Amino acid sequence: MSNVIKMKPNNKIKLAQCNLQQYPQGRMECPVTNKRACYFIPLQDIDDSGMNPARTMTHQPAVNEILESLIHHPDGQVEPVCLEWDAATAKFDIVFGYHRVWAMKEAYSKGLGIANHLPDNAPGVWAWIFTGGAAAKTKIQMRENGNKNPGTPATLIDMSNQLEKYINLGGLDIGYKTRWSSLSDSQKYDRAREYMKENTPHWGGRKFKGIWNRISQNGNSSVALKFKSYSKKDLAEYFCKHNPYGITWKDLKSDLSGTVVTVNSVKYGVYFVTSKSEINGALPTNASKCMSREKVDHMIVVSSLNNSTVSLIGTNRIAMETSAQEWNNDIYKAFDEVFWRAQTKAELASTADWARRTTL
Repeated sequence: MSNVIKMKPNNKIKLAQCNLQQYPQGRMECPVTNKRACYFIPLQDIDDSGMNPARTMTHQPAVNEILESLIHHPDGQVEPVCLEWDAATAKFDIVFGYHRVWAMKEAYSKGLGIANHLPDNAPGVWAWIFTGGAAAKTKIQMRENGNKNPGTPATLIDMSNQLEKYINLGGLDIGYKTRWSSLSDSQKYDRAREYMKENTPHWGGRKFKGIWNRISQNGNSSVALKFKSYSKKDLAEYFCKHNPYGITWKDLKSDLSGTVVTVNSVKYGVYFVTSKSEINGALPTNASKCMSREKVDHMIVVSSLNNSTVSLIGTNRIAMETSAQEWNNDIYKAFDEVFWRAQTKAELASTADWARRTTL
């Protein structure tokens, strides 16, 4: 056994400690948590190299606006940033306030004073120190970014990403008797919306539907909906991979619906539908005009009914097909075929390309 090498046990990594008492102290009003103890932390002790977890990009106009406020406001830095000590790097990470930290670095680099900063100390920033868990951190990041002033409010993508993260961290299990995974789709919608109303009111009203549509359409497993919905782009990409006619992505118009393409001497028209109300709206008229003007041989509708439910999807599909057939019979022959994307768990578990395919 001479070839056996005994490995020495690894020495424990020594984690750096932070004594907050070494920093100047004060109290400031935080828009997220109200008035609290803050510390003047040197910029050199802050790691600002990471990406803002609540934003998809840096918004330079917001940095410029904050810089103007810092140097002209008689109170200087009005709101603290939030930092978290990283014992592994011996630096503070930014929880929120990236734009403010960048604006302060710019002020110092230009020799511009900030009223309530300490001239005898190294360049720094007033901050409060976060000590909670991952879900709590995501919650305050959402609140701060979703209700931001001054600066630019978070975007739909920003808030969607943060809500997904919060759900994934178990945030919407906290304080509830019923776990998120046990809720119906409608109950998940209601719980998420109530959370957004409380935490980021700006995004808990009419704008919440846009957030929900985005996180429920991207297949994120943390949301775990029993009924899957799709964007028209999702439908188009899938149809191009699973249609029997050889229609490809490059054949489609940039706005997708109303595409007319000729394959093997057959002229096809294609419309993409995500709501059961479209058959009673502009769809029949637009399809009829397209059929007539372009001399289409075969008109196709590719559909998901995102505003349906597991229990009603079968009935809603038949109702839409019936309306299309009645339009064909009574007004103008505009529809030839409907492809239905799988939306229920049972349909998604099937090996079939389509949940239903109907010739009209």
